[in-house]
Amino acid sequence: MSENGMAVFFDVGNTLLKADPPVPEVFARVARRLGYPITVRDVEPFMAEVDEFYESEYLKDGDFWCDHDRAVNLWLDMYTILANRCELEGDIPRLAQAVYDEYLDPSNWSLFGDVQACLKGLKRRGFKLGVISNWDATLERLLRSIGSLPYLDDVVASAAVGYRKPSSAIFEIALERMGVDATHAIHVGDLPEADGDGAFNAGIRPVIIDRNGRFPDCRYETIPVLTDLVSLL
Repeated sequence: MSENGMAVFFDVGNTLLKADPPVPEVFARVARRLGYPITVRDVEPFMAEVDEFYESEYLKDGDFWCDHDRAVNLWLDMYTILANRCELEGDIPRLAQAVYDEYLDPSNWSLFGDVQACLKGLKRRGFKLGVISNWDATLERLLRSIGSLPYLDDVVASAAVGYRKPSSAIFEIALERMGVDATHAIHVGDLPEADGDGAFNAGIRPVIIDRNGRFPDCRYETIPVLTDLVSLL
């Protein structure tokens, strides 16, 4: 059955794709390339601190996602923390930039196994598909490089439009660019606050992808795999 006039939007990180290899492995690999004799085991103990730093910065002022340079600087700060905790010396800004640049390489990202089947199934039914993500301005290039862009009618990255989830504004921009009404749209993401609340407040139906059972009491519809979305709609 065709669903022309209906749109499904997706978050990106931990919804469509994931860093692969994860940060400790990439950081250690880049550091060794620059002459630092460290291993993944040297890096892993400090990832919790780096994650806490991100969360604290996000809660303090998540608007860094609204500006490309600020978003990049956050990643550089996180990699600098890792370098300092690993007691590395020398040109740490160069190391941090090299790790960031490594993640511009699509080979360091991978789609979740349920993504392609989901996108193909929705496309067959005539849905318009788009992305709404808190990301820097490199997002569209990344999605093109990993082969997902042909399925998507539009990509809205927070740093490119100046608004971030959960602000209703970024959802409204996506709706306008897609040419659909909020009542004919669904947004799928992995975070109830950013994705669920943001979509709900914009009048869009939220669906939370919860692959690991993190949100048993979520107020929004949840699915364990993206392919369940095809039958849910």
